[in-house]
Amino acid sequence: MRKLRKIWRFIFLICVFSLIAIIIKEMFFTPKNKNEKESYNKKEEIKGTINNSNETINYKDYITSKSENNPDIVEEYLANGMKESTFINVLNRESNYIKVKNKYKPISYNFENHYKYEELSDLYKSLATSEIVNLEVIGHSVDGREIYSIEIGNGQDKVMIEGNIHAAEIAPTLFLTKFAIDLVNEWESGSEDIKTLLKNHKIVIVPSVNPDGYNYSIFGKEVINSTNTFIYKNNSKIEQEYFKANLNGIDINRNMPSQLSGLYLTNNDLYYTVARDKSTKRLEYFAGYEVGSEPETQALIYWMYKHYKDSHAYLALHSAGRVIYNGKPHLSDKFNDFSNECAELVSEKTGYTILGLDSEVDGDGTDGTSTDMIAEIVHGYKFSTDTGRLSTSEYDIQATNMTNDLCVLTIETLNNYTQNLVTIHEEYNRRKLREAIIAIVEHELSKN
Repeated sequence: MRKLRKIWRFIFLICVFSLIAIIIKEMFFTPKNKNEKESYNKKEEIKGTINNSNETINYKDYITSKSENNPDIVEEYLANGMKESTFINVLNRESNYIKVKNKYKPISYNFENHYKYEELSDLYKSLATSEIVNLEVIGHSVDGREIYSIEIGNGQDKVMIEGNIHAAEIAPTLFLTKFAIDLVNEWESGSEDIKTLLKNHKIVIVPSVNPDGYNYSIFGKEVINSTNTFIYKNNSKIEQEYFKANLNGIDINRNMPSQLSGLYLTNNDLYYTVARDKSTKRLEYFAGYEVGSEPETQALIYWMYKHYKDSHAYLALHSAGRVIYNGKPHLSDKFNDFSNECAELVSEKTGYTILGLDSEVDGDGTDGTSTDMIAEIVHGYKFSTDTGRLSTSEYDIQATNMTNDLCVLTIETLNNYTQNLVTIHEEYNRRKLREAIIAIVEHELSKN
């Protein structure tokens, strides 16, 4: 009888512990609603680092305690440097891929509607049902929206493309959405040309760096969740169809911690569009109180370091002027030649005008762009714990060596800012933007 009691007591304890485990799982690890539970079950997260592995990062490859030996030529610092801890957190960020397991169904998209960003997100997740696509959440916006990187293809050779870093420049998001959907539809339908293209190459796209800005510029204040943000509070003073900043009022394309971001040099005048504080004016752009401060900036930096070593081109799509900026005066002749080479390819397809080095000015307060950042990364510039920016031996000296061969272009599409879908559709087709991107993907940089 005593043995029987012990057995029953043992069984009772097992049942109690099992019940406790079930309750804990339900409380802390199970999504709270049906829709969340369904998406939870469909997703797989693939962990990694900017090195695409689980190996420890060698910080000496990216960070230095040294800085420029001629700081006296800096006339004024307009912003503090990026915090070392923030930069390290970006380097340590783990990959966050989402793989939706449903069967791929052809997607229809042809610039027919003004979609909210949340609707575009659904399209990107539908793309991810194709085995040729990997979808990664590279970060979140000020208002909590996911920032996506769409990787299309199986090749080792990459081209990186970003759009909509400026809020009102919504056309690049739509161009890149159309491009990605058509490419995947054609791969799924068995197009031999596209299968060959994506066997040899991988196209990595961030369709919207500034998703809050995308939503705000089209739909206004009502789509802002965070009521304490600068844009929400100052909405009545803002021309939303021309506004460039994120919800904090900071221009992401001046917030990158490149060497000359948030400062200007003694041999230059401060450019008239540079703002010293947050502004609601159409032609005043604020780099932030601290470069590298914005979550969108940090997402793009992570993305750059993750993919640049395997890439031969970086395209930043904008929305005003039908011109192509290429080259950086302070960087190597080799880099500038590569960039001009790629600019000529795009110009041949689109008819856009090429603007050369004489259209680029360093050290006038307008630096800190995404193309400044990626161009300096491929020249081996390291993050200085002293300046909080990328750094090399001196200011105002031309770099001579590249660590990776890469061309970098800023492509200004359209003639002027517009939200007119007919105009945007015509630009994509008549200016042959798809053909221009594919030409860059297939291009091999000259080795002369």
